[in-house]
Amino acid sequence: MKWILRVGLVLLVLGLAAGALWYTRTRGALTTSAATNSSGFTQIVDVQRGNLSASITVVGELDAVQSADLAFEHMRDTAPLVSLDVKAGNTVKAGQVLATIDPASYQQALDQANSDLQAAEQKLTDLQTPATTLDIAKADEAIAQAQHGLEQAKQDLADLQAPDLTTLQDAVQSAKDDLALAQLQQTLAEHDALTKNERDLQYSVGWHERNIANLQALVAQGKANLEQTQQLADEQQTLGETQSDLARVQAERQLSLQSTAASVANAQDTLADAEKALADAQAGGDKLALAKAQLAIQSAQVTLESAKDARAKLDEGTDAVTLAAAQADVDKKRLAVSDAEAALAGARLTAPFDGTILNTNVAVGDVIAANTNILTVANLSQLQVLASVDETTIRRVSEGQAAEITFDALPGQTLRGQVGPVPLQGSLQGGVMVYQVPISLTGADKLSLLVGMTANVKIAVGQAENALLVPAMALQKVNGLYQVLVPNSLDPKGQPEAVPVEVGLSDGAYTQITKGLNEGDKVVVEIAATQSNNNFRGLIESAGGGGPPGSQQRIVVGR
Repeated sequence: MKWILRVGLVLLVLGLAAGALWYTRTRGALTTSAATNSSGFTQIVDVQRGNLSASITVVGELDAVQSADLAFEHMRDTAPLVSLDVKAGNTVKAGQVLATIDPASYQQALDQANSDLQAAEQKLTDLQTPATTLDIAKADEAIAQAQHGLEQAKQDLADLQAPDLTTLQDAVQSAKDDLALAQLQQTLAEHDALTKNERDLQYSVGWHERNIANLQALVAQGKANLEQTQQLADEQQTLGETQSDLARVQAERQLSLQSTAASVANAQDTLADAEKALADAQAGGDKLALAKAQLAIQSAQVTLESAKDARAKLDEGTDAVTLAAAQADVDKKRLAVSDAEAALAGARLTAPFDGTILNTNVAVGDVIAANTNILTVANLSQLQVLASVDETTIRRVSEGQAAEITFDALPGQTLRGQVGPVPLQGSLQGGVMVYQVPISLTGADKLSLLVGMTANVKIAVGQAENALLVPAMALQKVNGLYQVLVPNSLDPKGQPEAVPVEVGLSDGAYTQITKGLNEGDKVVVEIAATQSNNNFRGLIESAGGGGPPGSQQRIVVGR
């Protein structure tokens, strides 16, 4: 059929091309023989030594070695952005302030943390300082006062529980006598000499007022002589003095009445209290007073025990547990101060290194939180490529391997690089685990490269010198092991025999043989036409090669 002939011709051309490439790589002539028949094409080549370089090609993205997404990481809550002093494209210096939030609450928190730390340090110092003579004297005095208070509380309870009725009765009688005396003094005050004196002064005031009125009438009629005129002035002066004396006497009398009335009221209250005390005592005592007295005894006992404990601690000194707790509290307060200082410093967003602002994500007045990305800064003087290597290839990549980098945006420019530390963890992309491998760049200083540009990376993953090489199409993989077919040594036209081999590096066209073949062995590649497109593709993929649709590949190796 015509399509079979066409396929045969195509395979013949591919075989010749592979032989030419093998010759070029090994710099030696390959002894080949080829024949064609109705069933396909067969090529025999010598296994020879040569150099082999294996590489992989991946896609990456240009990135800055130093880059950072900056945020206010120490924020406790949301807050509005107060200032943003940069925009995309600005160059900044390390330590330069880029943006700020209101620091007032963070300063207040720092002040409180410092205050707490000072108190904790003072407490620790006090615990570490031995007791002085004055401290001991004060502790002894506190014990004495507590003992006196306890004795007084016990005496008060005893008085309530066993009252002296005779004394209480005498107190009632004394209060009655005092009340009677106060009432008598009040009665006398109402009728003492001040009352007569007050009446005399009132009469004198009236007499002088009448004289003044008569004299004023004469003066008004023009009938008053010089003596009467002088008498009028004297009478007016005398009237003023008499009125003043009357007011004083009236005030003294009123004060005396008020004083005696107060004395009577106090005496009445004293009598009522004495009668109540006597009645309570005769009834067995005031229950509430008894309860209060008993509570006072308990309180005094607690005070005495506390004073004794404090005195004992002065003799013993502070125990290790208390000191350790105080020291731990100081350490905790110091950490709180450090956190507060970091939070205050975090109210200003500063550049971590010299670089260029790539973008800003917020504006002044926006409400932000600790996880809000404010801006991105990068050092564009140090660029690298992050190459995306999938999980099937990552094991072939290691730090220090050489790489060639090209950019779609800069056709014709090829840069050199070197593989950096290979990451131990990747990310899932489209169902495949992908690792971002850093690749350094050499010679990129004067190129107009921008972060994010697509890069094509060719990584040299291995090199073998003076190695045994065969075409990759000469390999078969059966049950997980590689093998080749050896032609029948007794009958060259007979069926070939399978020979197991071990392989090393491969560049896709040629593969290194580490065991199973020797230099000078001949490899026969037989490509037979078939109608099974699927079988052809499966064998080609297993051998690492390729071919046109509608053909099947079969590899034969002979010695």
